[in-house]
Amino acid sequence: MSDSTFFFGEWQINPSANSLLLGKQVKQLEPKAMDVLLFLCQRAGEVVSSDEIVSHCWPGVDTGDNPLHKIINQLRRALGDSATEPTYIETIRKRGYRTLAEVRFPIGHQATASPQSWQGGSPFPGLQAYSANYAEVFFGRSEQISTLLNRISQQILFGRAFCLILGPSGSGKSSLINAGVVPNLMKGDGYNGIGVASFSSLDFADVSKGQLLTDLASAMLDWEINDIPVFEGMSAETLAIQLVEDIQGVINQCTQALKVQPFTQPFFALFIDRLEVLLSSPLFSDTERTVFVELLEQLATSKAVIIISACRNDFYPLLVNYPSLMAGKARGAHFDLAPPRRTELLQMIRLPAVAANLTWEVDSDTAMPLDEMLCSDAASNPDALPMLQYTLQALYLQRSADDKLLVSVYHALGGIEGAIGKNAEQAISHLSDAEKASLPRILSLLVTLREDEKSITSRTARWSQLQNTAETALVQAMVDSRLFVSHLQNGEPCFSIAHEALLRRWPRATAWISEHNDSLSIKSRLQHLSKRWLSEAKHSAYLLAEGKPLKEAQSLSQNPLFDLDDPETAFITASTKRANMLRWTRRLTATLLCVLTLTSIIMSVRSIEAEKLALQKRLAAEDLLGFMVGDFADKMRGIGRMDLLDGISNKALEYFSDFSNKEDDAHLSFDARFQHGQTLEAMGEVAYSRNKINEARSALLAAQEKMLPLLELQPENLALLKTLGANAFWLGQLKYDVSDWAASRPFYEQYLKYSQTMYALAPEDKDALMELSYAHNTLGSVSMKQQEFAKAQQDFEESLRLKLLALAKAPEDSQLIADVADTK
Repeated sequence: MSDSTFFFGEWQINPSANSLLLGKQVKQLEPKAMDVLLFLCQRAGEVVSSDEIVSHCWPGVDTGDNPLHKIINQLRRALGDSATEPTYIETIRKRGYRTLAEVRFPIGHQATASPQSWQGGSPFPGLQAYSANYAEVFFGRSEQISTLLNRISQQILFGRAFCLILGPSGSGKSSLINAGVVPNLMKGDGYNGIGVASFSSLDFADVSKGQLLTDLASAMLDWEINDIPVFEGMSAETLAIQLVEDIQGVINQCTQALKVQPFTQPFFALFIDRLEVLLSSPLFSDTERTVFVELLEQLATSKAVIIISACRNDFYPLLVNYPSLMAGKARGAHFDLAPPRRTELLQMIRLPAVAANLTWEVDSDTAMPLDEMLCSDAASNPDALPMLQYTLQALYLQRSADDKLLVSVYHALGGIEGAIGKNAEQAISHLSDAEKASLPRILSLLVTLREDEKSITSRTARWSQLQNTAETALVQAMVDSRLFVSHLQNGEPCFSIAHEALLRRWPRATAWISEHNDSLSIKSRLQHLSKRWLSEAKHSAYLLAEGKPLKEAQSLSQNPLFDLDDPETAFITASTKRANMLRWTRRLTATLLCVLTLTSIIMSVRSIEAEKLALQKRLAAEDLLGFMVGDFADKMRGIGRMDLLDGISNKALEYFSDFSNKEDDAHLSFDARFQHGQTLEAMGEVAYSRNKINEARSALLAAQEKMLPLLELQPENLALLKTLGANAFWLGQLKYDVSDWAASRPFYEQYLKYSQTMYALAPEDKDALMELSYAHNTLGSVSMKQQEFAKAQQDFEESLRLKLLALAKAPEDSQLIADVADTK
């Protein structure tokens, strides 16, 4: 009691601060007065003599009774009490003093329990988290409850009512909030004057794709004041829209509803459980995550809503991407929930049993009581709490007729380690072979990997996904044994694993996971890659590469155990189609080069006249390749399919390399040297489209080296200026992609210079006009990144002017219309 907050009548006693709190009243006590009050409250209702009080509070000091009388009077003044008509401290003539008001502790702080005080069936919830209904038997977390209540008070004082609880899976985060923290805030006068008028929760394990804000709104619709809904008459859909479009209106409704509450500082409370699902699940886009986190921040700073969230600590690295979730860390907004100590485990085991009038059998072989055996086994188990609670529930269900928890049952369960596994086996033991054989597919619906492709986690499945009666029978058996949980999600019947400890402790599950770990990894990878492909407007650069990645995905699509959703199937189909196109392109290129090679050999053995003909054919072939890496490449660039030139550009480079080197390059024609430069440029763009950045940089620099000397020969060649402009753009883009804005600017300025030269030479040429527009637009983007907004505005306005000029010359050009609309 020396440091823990407790209640004495209507007053909240804070020993660590030597203060009394009643509503907005705060009374400060001298340390010695607090010592006396604590000693009297420790022996609540008992008559305590003056000598006992003096001996305890003034040890070794001969003071007489006078200091004690002064302290008692001080306490009475602080409490608003009277010596003649006492309600808090009564003087017993010639015997001492005793307390009259009730001494009570916050929920979950009790170190003892009253027999038969619990009449709600099993005092152990099993694999389910403790709810508010179990608050009376929620023991062993008093220190954590006090810390969190004080942390919440601090955050409210700072103007941001947000707390985040971090801990491993199964550490009891949800139970701590539901059965420990929230009931204290909703009871009596609350805590530190802070009270919760209405509470609701949102578990991300129950949120499906596209329902994020709707489910948040559904949780808020549960808020009531005096049985009247705060958002009466609103649906989840309309409230979700208002959260986005008029969050202040929502906050105003909450503030208005709280005015009738008796708490000094009334709030609504929202518990966001399993935050890690929001941070990592492919169900949610980055935009959805950002919008949701921003809404939480606005609610937390509204002075009307307390936001409490729980997150697995192995997902902590993902939190740093959201500044608002990290904002209060230095001021205590984050709370790390540690595993329970031995004394706390004993309270969790013994006190609920006392409340439910249960007793423990003693092991006849070791003379050790069963509760001690449980504590010893749980202390060394990484899944201590879920495994312990499950075992306690199983012991309760198989208790003796005189309500004794039996050692024989504990041994039959296999102890804490084997309890879940053995119960799972018993749950399916009565099933037929066909029903048992359906387990692998059921596990494929429930088990997944997080993005690191290593950590196993669970997900919710729909009853409608079950394909036959055998699968339904198995799931129902697991639900009946409380190993699975059946629930509604967005109005659709669903089921999920009660706790992930089942995946770690049931041999059938661990064996299946080990056997299919590769497929689970591929499935997880496919989920994230397909999501990225969709977010990038299905760009071919994000499709699966030929070879192992594509073959693995195709193999998974043929595996009957794993169901792929529509986006994943479309992703594999598109990847396969592109691979086939690339294969045919390579064959076409190889055939073309074979023909060219054969022609060259035949021509080499002919006469001088034939050699001239061969030269003409070679030039024709060069023209063809020039077209493919020149005009044809421009067309491919326009539709974003430069990857189709992969094989062509490589073979063309080999072809030109046969006829040019440093010694005789100067003797080649201008066109041949220009085609060589175009080939290198095309190779650079193809490599970039395939995310081969180093190859792209090397090819682009080599192209620049080939073409710059040609500009001295023909400074007014529009095709050369356009190619050099594209070269400068892509070199700048490589710097831009790594956020090196300063390094990208010189290349983009060179791009502008080439475009300006083109426009000066051919002001009526559409390509010249559009290249100049694109160059200004590119520089505007860099200026935005460098926060040079005046420059950015100037460039964007010039880009739009040029596009409008081009549109005026070709008003029916759909591409120009789209470009103008995009720029606006």
